Amino acid sequence: MSSFLRFRWPRLLRAAAFLSAPACALAQEPGPSELSLAEVLRRAAERNPALLARAYDERAAEARIEQAGLRPNPTLEVTLENFAGTGEVQGVGRLEATVQASQTIERGGKRDKRVALAGRERDAAAKAFAARRTDILAAAATAYVQTLAAQQRLALAEEPLRLARETLTAVEGRVQAGAAWSAEAARARAALATAEAEFARAEAALNAARAVLAASWGGTPEEVTSLAGVLCVPDALPTREAAMARLAAHPRLELQQTVIEGYRAALELEQAQAAQDISVGGGVRFLREGSDAALVAGVSIPIPVRNRNQGNIRAARESLAGAEQGVRAVEVELSAEFTAAWHDLSAAHKAAQALSRQALPATEEAYRAVRGAYEQGLLPLIDVLDAQRALVAVRREILDTETDYAVALARLDALTDPTYGAVSTLVSQP
Repeated sequence: MSSFLRFRWPRLLRAAAFLSAPACALAQEPGPSELSLAEVLRRAAERNPALLARAYDERAAEARIEQAGLRPNPTLEVTLENFAGTGEVQGVGRLEATVQASQTIERGGKRDKRVALAGRERDAAAKAFAARRTDILAAAATAYVQTLAAQQRLALAEEPLRLARETLTAVEGRVQAGAAWSAEAARARAALATAEAEFARAEAALNAARAVLAASWGGTPEEVTSLAGVLCVPDALPTREAAMARLAAHPRLELQQTVIEGYRAALELEQAQAAQDISVGGGVRFLREGSDAALVAGVSIPIPVRNRNQGNIRAARESLAGAEQGVRAVEVELSAEFTAAWHDLSAAHKAAQALSRQALPATEEAYRAVRGAYEQGLLPLIDVLDAQRALVAVRREILDTETDYAVALARLDALTDPTYGAVSTLVSQP
């Protein structure tokens, strides 16, 4: 065996071990500075700008409840008569003044129904916040998975780059010593350029993924250093029936139910508006030509001849019917999203299993055969590099399918598990 083979072969062995090792085996214990999925979800829930803005909606709804419970203000009316006229009523000599206060008395329980409607609007604001929070956490979980995958792609690109540099140095030494053709050095330089380009793409993709992840809590990419965990597809899929059973508790369905309650409260208020309010008033009239005074009193109530609020009542009924029909629409949407995510999960699981159990062992076997032939001097170095590239390509493809699996799992968790337990378990495997 040549001195080059004796010197470089252990490093080739280490590279082969790295490239052929399963992703799960490459995981390390989380460091104190690493960012976990739980921490990302906490930051997104507490610091996301959109959620912080949505929090004011519920506060505004609380204020509307306070306003809805207030009674109508009393009215003070001052009436002046018989002044600034002609003849006997010139000037203010025969001025009569009436000071009267009146109060509107609401009928039909309008105040209680206003308060009830405002309460339903507050509940709807809270449910809308929860639904928006679910969407933001889903985006944060997906961004975490994508960043973790980008981190693993960069790690996968580092070893071929280091190996390409060492190979080029060794080949150039052999060319200078006359033990190899110059074409072999050119091919080694081409392999190094390819490895450098792949590493640069992986590094840029990781930086972009970090920016997207940091945006989930309104942060900067510098806050995302290293992520804890590793993508690793398990042997078995989760139970579909158990996951689908939790779909009924999705915040969008709860929001729709709250919207229905709000429309029902609005209908009851419109029906109460048909009851005519009574205005009761009383006061003092100061008579002319003296200091005499007399009490005045009055009661007024509209006569519901034409306007019985029938148009608003009918509109409220139609809105309520539409909201009730909307439940079915939300159920169909959630079911479709669940089915699509499940199919993507199943396809990614099948592809990952096939690549790990069939393609990867076959590629490793081919690599070992080429490596053995190279060690015996039967094949040139370029064949070893080609075998290494094929092995890296398979590892990348496996990582792509693992990423697809994790993204689909995040979509399922967003629909069925607000704690994102499945994704947390997936990325935290040792």
